Amino acid sequence: MRGAFRDAALLFAAALVLGTAANLLPGRGLAWWGQGHQPPRQGVDFSLIDPGSADAMLTSLPHAIFLDTRSPADYAAAHIPHAQRVSYADIDRQLTPERLAELRAADAVVIYGASEETDVEQLVAQELRLRGLAPPYVLAGGFGGWQGVGLPVEGGAP
Repeated sequence: MRGAFRDAALLFAAALVLGTAANLLPGRGLAWWGQGHQPPRQGVDFSLIDPGSADAMLTSLPHAIFLDTRSPADYAAAHIPHAQRVSYADIDRQLTPERLAELRAADAVVIYGASEETDVEQLVAQELRLRGLAPPYVLAGGFGGWQGVGLPVEGGAP
């Protein structure tokens, strides 16, 4: 019994020390850390879209823009046709007035990453909305979902 109490006390002390240390470290640059922002919200900052509907947008809307958040190497290997690469870590530099004007003029903006995890894509969507754009779409399933249903890609095999 004494051993269990001692172990619980040590775990509690370790959690207090690590939690305090984590709170003293600067934020990692996520949009809502220390900047007064809320986490991205579906229906406000973005809408999810399935690969089939996204493909319909790509083929039917003349000015649909797809933004790829994957690494430069992944983008070079293969990407959705006509997609533009964007990096959340460098978003301030990449969202020039010219690029923002292009995105505002688009019929639709669809953001995708490597997989069904869409955290970074949601943050990019929130940044676009905060800069005055209509809420963009986030591709459910990402590039893997797009390829998984056999939709066309540009570039070599990933």
